Amino acid sequence: MGQHLKKRRLDLGLRQKDVAEKLGANPKTYEYWEQEKYEPEFRFLPAILSYLGYDPRPEPKTLAERIQATRHRQGISQRELARRLGLDPSTITAWEAGTVEKPYPRFTRLFEEYVKSV
Repeated sequence: MGQHLKKRRLDLGLRQKDVAEKLGANPKTYEYWEQEKYEPEFRFLPAILSYLGYDPRPEPKTLAERIQATRHRQGISQRELARRLGLDPSTITAWEAGTVEKPYPRFTRLFEEYVKSV
């Protein structure tokens, strides 16, 4: 992610401080993102993806990966997704971890609809 942020900033002729402000991040935090010392917290992802104009992360393949990627694109926590879907947060955790062995069809449909809706 860091190299994508840096390339975009340089292409636009902006300072790190300017981009950090635009993304709602601390300038030092943004600097660490560019240096790839830290990955941005998911709460910053909606602004970052909008700024970049694309998502540089690998395309999610499994339903578990798609659930997590969709949630991250929205910048919401597992707890918030659970609230929105009317589920227990542990259900979201289990699905994202891929530990659900015998999924209920209702949950599968619910998650499929969620990832398609965003």
